[in-house]
Amino acid sequence: MKKTFFKRLFYFSIGLFFGLLFLNFIIDQKTDGKGLDYCYFPNCRVLKDLRKNSDFTVFLKDSVLVEGTVLFNKSETRTSPCQRYVVEYAEIEYRFERCDTVVSYLK
Repeated sequence: MKKTFFKRLFYFSIGLFFGLLFLNFIIDQKTDGKGLDYCYFPNCRVLKDLRKNSDFTVFLKDSVLVEGTVLFNKSETRTSPCQRYVVEYAEIEYRFERCDTVVSYLK
């Protein structure tokens, strides 16, 4: 019984190795070598969505919308058709309005 278990474990390990290698190759091809970005928390999801739908300056896109903190208590997330978000970065508050496909920076 031990021999069959180790034999199955060996074949499983080989299949797992080649599967992970193949998956890594596919992910690199699909993302142009950037890898995957996992956003599970609300702050990360909102910032990623604001970055994706915006054409802001490099400062806003690369610093505020990456390292900022969304202040949900000051944001208007339930308004329709556009939501307003307040993002804090370096103790300065930035206001953004996200409509269906466009994100605007409010001064």
